[in-house]
Amino acid sequence: MPMSIFERLAAWIPGQWEKVIITAVLIGLAFLVSNLWTRYLARMEISAEKRRMQLVWVRNVIWFVAMLIIVSVWASTIAGFALSLAAVAGAILIVSKELVMCIHGYFYATLVQPYKIGDVIEFNQLRGRVVDIDMFATTLVELDKAGQRTGKVAEFPNGLLLTHPLVNASPNGAFALHAIRIPMPERFSHDLDGIEAAALAAADHATAAWQEEAMTHFRKASEENFIALPSGKTKVSWDFSDPEHLVLVIRVACPIEQRAKVEQAVFRDTWRALSPEPPTLSANR
Repeated sequence: MPMSIFERLAAWIPGQWEKVIITAVLIGLAFLVSNLWTRYLARMEISAEKRRMQLVWVRNVIWFVAMLIIVSVWASTIAGFALSLAAVAGAILIVSKELVMCIHGYFYATLVQPYKIGDVIEFNQLRGRVVDIDMFATTLVELDKAGQRTGKVAEFPNGLLLTHPLVNASPNGAFALHAIRIPMPERFSHDLDGIEAAALAAADHATAAWQEEAMTHFRKASEENFIALPSGKTKVSWDFSDPEHLVLVIRVACPIEQRAKVEQAVFRDTWRALSPEPPTLSANR
C-alpha cells in the first residue's frame, strides 16, 4: 500500500515535528499580528503617509523577529547538517547570490537609511515616491518630470542598492529645495534684470505661506546635522551651458508634496509677467 503524504513527511523529518509545529505557529502568529496591526492603523486618525510608514516598519520588524526565532529553533538541526552541506555550499551561494544581495541591500537600507517611506528618489532610471520597503524589494509610485503621478508602480530589488547610485530628492524632512527650470526665448534676452525680478516675485508669491517656516526648518536641520544647508531663501540663476538656449533656474523651498503645484504656479506667473497682454475688443474698435 503506498505511503500517504503525512507518512512520507514523518519519515523525512523524524523527531522534528515539534520544531515544525513551532515554525508553523510562529508564521501564523506573524501573519495574525501583521493583520491586527493593519486594522489598528486603519482606525487611527493619522496621515496616509505616516500610516504607511508605520505599517511597513512594524511589519518588517515582526517578520525579522519571527525569522530569528525560527532560525534559533532549527539551529541544532542546521549545525548537524553543516558538514554534509559543505560540499554544495559553493553551488548554493552562486545560485542564491541575488537573493543574498537583496537581503544585504535591505540591511543597508535599514541601517544607513538612504531613503524612507514617503521620500522621492531617483534610482536606475526610475523616479518615484517610496511606498513600501520589504526584505527583497522597494516599491515606488512612479512620478514624471513635473512631479505628477503616472499611475504606474515600479519595483527594484534591494540588491541593486549595493552597486548603483541613488538620489534622494527629499532628504531634509518636510521641506525640500526644488529647482524650477524655465527656458527663455531669445526675444526676452535683452532684459535679464526684468526676468529675474518677475521670477522672484512669482516664487515669493507661491511660497509665501511657508517661506519663514521653511527657512527655520533648514536652519535647525543644519544645526542638528552639523552641515551647512542652504537657507531656503528663494534664489535665481542662469544656466547658459547651451549657448543657443538660455534657461532661468529658480530655487525655492516648499513642502515635498507641493513641488509640482509650486512649479506650475511660478511658471504661469513668470510667463504672465513677461508676455504682453493680448489686445482687448474695445482697443481693437
